[in-house]
Amino acid sequence: MNICEAEGEGEALVRRFSASCEQLELDPRIQQSALATYRRVDAAGGLSTSEGEVQEWLCCAVYSELQRVKIRDIRRESQNATNEENEPLAKNNCWNLSLTRLLRVFKVNVSHFLRRMEHWNWLAQNENTFQLEVEDLRRRLGITLTLLRHYKNIFKCLFVRPAEDADPDSLALYHSLYEFGWLLFLVIRNELPGFATTNLINGCQVLVCSMDLLFVNALEMPLSEVISRDFAGVPKKWVNKDFNASVLNKYSALKALGALIPELPLKGVQQIRNAFFHKALMLLFMEQSLVGDDTHMREIIKEGMLDINLGTLNRKYSGHIADISEMDERVLLCFNETKELKKVSHNNSLPASQSSFSSPLYKKLLAQDLPQCLSTVIRKALRKGENGENVVQYVEQTVKKMDQTFAAAAKDYLNAEAAGARFRLARGLYSKFLLKIVAPELALKPQLKISQLLRQRTLTTTLLACCLELALHVHDEHVDGLRFPFVLDCYSLDAYDFQKILELVVRHDQGFLGRELVKHLHVVEDNLPSYQEVQSEADGKENTSPGAGICLRKFYGLANRRLLLFCQSLCLVDSFPRIWHLVEHSFTMDGGRLLRNRHMDQLLLCAIHLHVRLESLGLSFSMIIQHYRRQPNAQRSVYREVDLGNGQTADVIRFYNSVYVRSMGHYGRHLDCEQSRKSPQQPKTKLGILQETSANERHMLANISISSPPPPKICQSGSCSSLPPQSPAASPLPTSNKPGLKRACSSGDLSDVKRPNILRRRTCIE
Repeated sequence: MNICEAEGEGEALVRRFSASCEQLELDPRIQQSALATYRRVDAAGGLSTSEGEVQEWLCCAVYSELQRVKIRDIRRESQNATNEENEPLAKNNCWNLSLTRLLRVFKVNVSHFLRRMEHWNWLAQNENTFQLEVEDLRRRLGITLTLLRHYKNIFKCLFVRPAEDADPDSLALYHSLYEFGWLLFLVIRNELPGFATTNLINGCQVLVCSMDLLFVNALEMPLSEVISRDFAGVPKKWVNKDFNASVLNKYSALKALGALIPELPLKGVQQIRNAFFHKALMLLFMEQSLVGDDTHMREIIKEGMLDINLGTLNRKYSGHIADISEMDERVLLCFNETKELKKVSHNNSLPASQSSFSSPLYKKLLAQDLPQCLSTVIRKALRKGENGENVVQYVEQTVKKMDQTFAAAAKDYLNAEAAGARFRLARGLYSKFLLKIVAPELALKPQLKISQLLRQRTLTTTLLACCLELALHVHDEHVDGLRFPFVLDCYSLDAYDFQKILELVVRHDQGFLGRELVKHLHVVEDNLPSYQEVQSEADGKENTSPGAGICLRKFYGLANRRLLLFCQSLCLVDSFPRIWHLVEHSFTMDGGRLLRNRHMDQLLLCAIHLHVRLESLGLSFSMIIQHYRRQPNAQRSVYREVDLGNGQTADVIRFYNSVYVRSMGHYGRHLDCEQSRKSPQQPKTKLGILQETSANERHMLANISISSPPPPKICQSGSCSSLPPQSPAASPLPTSNKPGLKRACSSGDLSDVKRPNILRRRTCIE
């Protein structure tokens, strides 16, 4: 081989390696160091042979470098934590990468990788810690594969897979339970001491406890088709319609489950459950990784909770495997039936007019005789008012025009027959959901006049467009031109109004559409709007799209609701207007400087604490954080990892002391909020979200609010004021003569950070 050929191969190697690193978003320093180590080892031992082997060696080089940086940073952080006077280290998450993702990008089999790593550690002269990690990884993978076989066997004994022509919701439930059970076991196992991952017996014990939790929670769904009646752990009276579900609060099928693994001592399972399992489970409830009844450990898969808990546990597990560069053991759960189902439901080889019947998930919906006109209930209600027939004609004409508009817009993708079939389904869904939205209000208020509501073009067009989006999805369209946001362009709809109707449809669905269609609506909402559309003008770009308005309305509305719930929890509702002023100012001051790179909840926490300090209310920051942990939206990272700037992070108390109070202290001291100064005897002014309305009015507003609301306002009198805030540099930390703004207590008030301990499985690292 001549020199030119060698140089050419070297350039190709670098290009392929760089492309792989770009997919992984790998830190350039790690990339360069790994490539340099590979070249050094290759020059000494001649590693390069075939292209596949080169990929394997490069994968080993990257993994070694990730491990090296990880161990170094965690050791430095551990040393820094022993001295509170030290400044916080710059956060370096460049090693947060799961091994599964690394292997997937480099296209390396895990067994090949483990063999190569043993050789690589010797060639690169890595310290013994690296070889111990590889041996530990190999052992844990072997244990997990054995546990997976037990999991599949136990699951088949507990649950029955519905037939293909069964209720599609039951089929989707079976698949979700199969995924959730394995994920639940993996997450709980990671919360336990190291013996639960390195010992097969203890791993089986934890698995049985997890399956007991899953099964008893599944029993809360009365007479569910997926429950196996033949399993010995089913309560005797569960098959009766009058079964008392409260019995399940203290019920356990542990004995029957233990019998499925005869060689496993039941006494050991009970000891694991009492000594470790319940504590780990309580931790998941406390940090909102599991949502349900934390008193009895129930309701985690009841009434829509399954999808929520699947999402939160998946996020938690993804963070765990990235933090310790471990295998993603979720991928071991190969569910062949699900794959086959997806192949059938996404078969685009059929003509557009026939593809709807290829999806078994929607057979139940397509089989229904959906109404093609307004329901009798709505027509009767319209007759009670004036011009009821005119309203009916208006709605019918609007629907007819929308039918014609759709046919014209879709003519390049669908013939007239196919377009008509899709719109008929959309119109049927429209009539069904209009009744679902209006009927509860008519039942509560029989004299309610709904003619004004139905004359709102926004309601008719957005609801029908939403139903058309569902119809196109049911018919399994794969034409890019008909995918979302086709319906918005077709009817020139405002994206924010469309998002509001999505919320209404999901809220009133009550199981009619099925799990898969509701998921599709959530996906559509996630696409409204994109990140690029809502970039602030601080970046120097003029934003003319409605995306920014959508984002800001949703952001302010969410902040308003979260702060209200938080104030209720802390018994600070009377102080809500003043605290909201602090929050709003922190969002907007200096072009959103305080909000940039930070979480909304972090500024809510600081605003509450600033108000508490100003009013000398005696609430410590630790107490406020304890209340925050009970909020449904609570995340540990919110009060643990706040951006301080210059790449540094710290807990929220240090952020408050070093950044927040410097910026907000002057404004808070001079804020004069008339609403918060009102005496209890004075009549209350209506305050946006605090406005007092009857239960029926609140219900009605929640149901049919379609138009775009203005940003939430608190004090409508406009009498609240503050002196012009000084620049942050002119507002130093308060001195002792201003006790209301003294520094918050030390961050030592917070309990120690629970970080993944990559060294806990080995006792001989140091």
